Amino acid sequence: MGIMTRKDDYSTAVDSLLKTKLDTRRGQVVPTSDSINLNNGGVWLKAVYLYTDMEDSSGLAKNHSATTAAQIVRAFLAAVTRVIRDNKGEIRSYDGDRVMAIFIGDNAPTVAARTALEIKWAVDEIVRPSLAYRLSEYLKSSWVLSSRTGIDLGDALVVRAGVRNSNDLVSIGDAPNIAAKLSDLHGARTTITDRMWKEMAYSTCYSSGEGNAMWSLAYPKDIGGGRVEEIRTSNYGLKIL
Repeated sequence: MGIMTRKDDYSTAVDSLLKTKLDTRRGQVVPTSDSINLNNGGVWLKAVYLYTDMEDSSGLAKNHSATTAAQIVRAFLAAVTRVIRDNKGEIRSYDGDRVMAIFIGDNAPTVAARTALEIKWAVDEIVRPSLAYRLSEYLKSSWVLSSRTGIDLGDALVVRAGVRNSNDLVSIGDAPNIAAKLSDLHGARTTITDRMWKEMAYSTCYSSGEGNAMWSLAYPKDIGGGRVEEIRTSNYGLKIL
């Protein structure tokens, strides 16, 4: 038998994956890496996916030193992560200054929407003032910290991808894909699909007191790749006490 080349190794690995049938199940909780078999496991979830991204991270790198930029990113993620955690969201991915969280349950759309509106408030009213007070470089800069959040709901298949000792969970389906694309859209702090809005409670659709609409009317938007979705946008924030 000849020596296996790298090409042979890669071909064998890919072929082995493709000929192995996925063993999937319906999940009632957000899975962890340990709960899904790397070889052929998969979990179907009916869930809400939330992506929060830092606005203009290129401007951050351009206007600040690496150490100051790192402090800003860390402060941003510290606040966003805490808001998600306190609303019982399950964080399953960090990608630079982007966070992905999953919410499940009958009230998941309402909880995820509240989380997004609280993230907006926390970034504006907690993180920004702290940066201005603690970091003179930020105070003198024209760059202002901001966030964008995208949310959608639907079925997704969660699998493990990669190799042993170097793998991660991957969510496959419209909901995670669309939520990620919505977080890339400029012009509003939070963007959701209209189907998401229809599942939300009154408290996250209209403001307390005067009952003003916190979201725009639904309108069609090309979110990339020629895909058009009915979306709603908001620049509201919910105060955290």
